[in-house]
Amino acid sequence: MIRMTEEQRAEFLRSTSMDIALMRTRFDEIDEQKIYEKGLRLGKKIGKIIGERSAELKGLRMILQQVLSIRIPMGEEETTLLQQLNGAELLLLSEQYEMIKTSEDLAEQVHQIVNQRAHR
Repeated sequence: MIRMTEEQRAEFLRSTSMDIALMRTRFDEIDEQKIYEKGLRLGKKIGKIIGERSAELKGLRMILQQVLSIRIPMGEEETTLLQQLNGAELLLLSEQYEMIKTSEDLAEQVHQIVNQRAHR
């Protein structure tokens, strides 16, 4: 700093501080935008995965419902029972297929599976 008066030095420091603060603000805005964009991408990815899983679960539920309907009449009550189960539980129920001969058998199997979930 070539021979500056105190007033000039103070003005220079104020100006420099202001410039640094503006740069920090701009970098913060850029960071926030990048975080926002990353969050959007992640949200879309998660949404796609959930959608795919939901479609798989719906398909599995429909197949199991159709297979069971060969043995027992599938009314609203039976359909509601199947809606309680997640994918792994539906697979477990499908392994119990031979034991299901009536609506009561279905209700009992679903009840057992749901109880297992509650005890985990």
